[in-house]
Order: sequence, then structure tokens, then C-alpha cells
Amino acid sequence: MINYLLAFCDKSYIVQIMLIIKTLFKIACYLAPVLIIIVSMIHIFKIVMNGKDDDFKEALKVTVKRIIAGLLIAFLPALTNYIFTSLVPSSKVDFLACFESASKEKVAALKAKEEAEEEAKKKAQEKEDEKLLREAYEKEMKDKKGKRQSFEEWKKTKASQGEGAGAANSVSDKTSYGDLSLNVTKAVDTNINNPSSGLGDGRNRYRAVQNATYTGKFVVYAQNKNYGSIENSSKGGRICWSNLSTGEQVKCIEIGSEGGHMDGLAYDNDRGFVLKTAGGKLLQIDNKKMEPAGYANISSTAVGMTYVPKIHSLVQYGGGSLQFYKYNASNNSYEKYNTVSLQNWDGDSVQGIGTDGTNIFIADSSPYNDKRNLYTYSLEGRRLEKHTFGSGFGGMSKEVESAFADNNGILYLACPQGIAKVENYTANKIGLPT
Repeated sequence: MINYLLAFCDKSYIVQIMLIIKTLFKIACYLAPVLIIIVSMIHIFKIVMNGKDDDFKEALKVTVKRIIAGLLIAFLPALTNYIFTSLVPSSKVDFLACFESASKEKVAALKAKEEAEEEAKKKAQEKEDEKLLREAYEKEMKDKKGKRQSFEEWKKTKASQGEGAGAANSVSDKTSYGDLSLNVTKAVDTNINNPSSGLGDGRNRYRAVQNATYTGKFVVYAQNKNYGSIENSSKGGRICWSNLSTGEQVKCIEIGSEGGHMDGLAYDNDRGFVLKTAGGKLLQIDNKKMEPAGYANISSTAVGMTYVPKIHSLVQYGGGSLQFYKYNASNNSYEKYNTVSLQNWDGDSVQGIGTDGTNIFIADSSPYNDKRNLYTYSLEGRRLEKHTFGSGFGGMSKEVESAFADNNGILYLACPQGIAKVENYTANKIGLPT
């Protein structure tokens, strides 16, 4: 039994129970003798007042016995210690030492140790999960490599049949992913409920989509406002919520000039806010109410911004690196805690970034040089893939503003003319609550 209890001597809850028992034991050792003496003195006082000698002698004997009993109780801890240390096996001595050392400080130290061990277990599990994800990803890449080889064989076959150059190029120009053809279709029409600009030139009030993010059910996208003869990036625009599965527009809200250019968009699922860059701050929009809810502080903002649920962090692109931020509620601020350089980075026209919960998508495209690249990077900055899109781009546009994955692992592209769905590419399932 003693050995069994000793096994739990380094558990905070066992030591806490010992501390309670030890405290009660000490109280009894000090209080019992005092109570015995007080009760005995009261008894003698009553007999003295009655004036009977026989009763007095008898009470005196009883009082002496009570005092002796009280002294024995007072010295009981010392007596117990002597018996344990002199007459019993060492395991019982160890148990007594464990009992005697019980204190508030020991309980606090053991709790801190247990919390540290729990945190270490959690990190080990996260590492194991990351390993499994990496293995699954490598398997997926291997499968894709096989598909690319099949596509190359198909092009060679077409060429040998006299159809090769035209047929192969028509497929590749539609939209390409490396050497693998992708099927891109419009999933969300972002021109719904877009009134006339009132400028007399037939243009709508809101222009091209600048960025988009995913909230678990809705895609949230931002559009600049038309102002004067050209689009004016300092006059704000609108942010809209559309059902990603049906394409139905749910609500749009106007963002004034304080919102600046309508890119830099992310969804902090931990707090339930859509975040929009606004000068040197972040405009917070309550995702449930679909209404602005004040600002949060941040040291600097960037065009490329996304929130990664897996690490509970806001991630921004800047100067060939990923910058990681955590929210600090005490000062309502997103504080930078890490910067990771991008390996083999060769982009120069970043429009926005997104995530599938495990990796980061970086949209690097420009209508001025006919460039449409979408990079996939790990959170550690490893370059995994480079998507190169053809000029046709599935009837959408010559630009990719950002990309994100939904809960089913489907890849979506934010393009100026709408939100495009990539039909035959499997991303990670981001796992946001709906």
C-alpha cells in the first residue's frame, strides 16, 4: 500500500490532499491538548466551588490523566517520526518524507511541471500530425507527377497524329498547372447587385475583385470603388459575402476611404472577425453580424495577408518572406513573433496570399507582363510548387489575386471577374467551422 502511494508522490493532486491532511493533523495536535486542559480546569473549578474534598481528589486524578493524554497528543508527530525512522522499512520513511514535504510551494511546482509535460506531449502530437500530413502530401505529389507524365504522353500521341501542336497548346493555354491541365470554372459572380457608377460611361460602381478569403461557408471578397475617370484606390469600396456552394450573394457593406485600397483580406476564425488592411491598422468586421467592429493594431500591413487556423496566426507576405503574428487581447494588437524567408523565391508582383490550413498560396501575377503564377509554400518557407497559368485562363482574367481552399479541399482562385473553382486539383481541407 505504501509503495502504491509513493508512486503518486510526484502528482500535484496527491500532494494537495496530503497537505490538507497534514494541516488538519497539526491543528488537532495543537488544539486537542489545549481543549483538554481548559475542560479539566473548568471541571476542577466547579468541584472547588462545591467544597467536597473527595470529589476534588477524584477530579484532580482525572485532570492529571487528561493533561498527560494532551501532552502525548502534542508529542505524537515526534513519536510517529521516531517509530517510522527507527523501526520500519525505508519505503515507509520515504512516504513519511513525502508527507512531511507537502506544501503550497511543492503543489505549485508540481502543477507547473505537469503543465510543461502536457505542453511537450501536445507539441509531440502536433509534430506527429505534421509528419502524417507531409507523408500524405508527398503521396499526392507523387500521384500528380504520374498525371503530368500521362499528360506529356497524351501530347506526344496527339503530335504523332498530326494534331499535336494545336491541340496540346489549346489545352495548355486554357489553364495550365506545370504540365498538368487544370479545369477552371466560375463559382461566384461578383458583379451581382453592382449598380451603375453614375459617371455616364456605363461602368459599374464597383470594379474588379482585389482579394478574397474563406470563412467556412461564405467567400468574402473585396472590390474597389469607381471614382472619377478611373478607379481610385483611396476611396474604399465594398466587401461582400457569398455562399461558396451556391454562388448566392448574402450581403455587401460599403467601406469608406478609411479602408483604403481593397486588398489585404483575411478571416481570423479564432475571433470570428474578417480583417481588412486600413492604413496602419486592421479593420475588424464581425463575420456573424457582417458589420464593422472597430480596429485592431498591427506594426505594419501588407497586400498579402491570410490567417492560418492550424497555428492560430495571421500571416503576411513582405519582401520575400512570411511574417507571423499572434493576437494579444491585452492591447488589442497583432504582434509579430516570427519571420521566415521564402526559399527559391522568384516572384515580383504579389497580389495576395491565401491558405489551405497547412500551406500558403502566393498569387504573383500582372496584366502588364502577361504573368500568372501561383506559388505553394510550406509554413517553414519551403517552396513546394509553382502554378503557371495560361493566357485563356478558363474565361476568367489574366490575373490571380489570391487563392484559398475550402473544407472539402477544393482550390479556389480570386480573380478580377469573380471567384474561380479549380475542378481537378486537390488541396488540404482547411477545416473551418460552418
